[in-house]
Amino acid sequence: MTEPMTEIAALIKTFDKELRQELATSRSGVFRRETGELYVRSNVPLGQGYAEEVLGIFADPADLDFFYKIYLSKDD
Repeated sequence: MTEPMTEIAALIKTFDKELRQELATSRSGVFRRETGELYVRSNVPLGQGYAEEVLGIFADPADLDFFYKIYLSKDD
């Protein structure tokens, strides 16, 4: 079953600090391993398939902020 985007956004936000650090230098995202472990991956190339589940890939901090604006309420 697919998680709602609001739940995915909340999961991504738990990695906000680490993700922003990586986004300062490269396209980065949050991925889920088969074990269920979530992690931040940097230097993510465009147009490629991934073995792990992709929760979100972002180009820069502004892209991440826009994602939060769409999927999270102002109270989050």
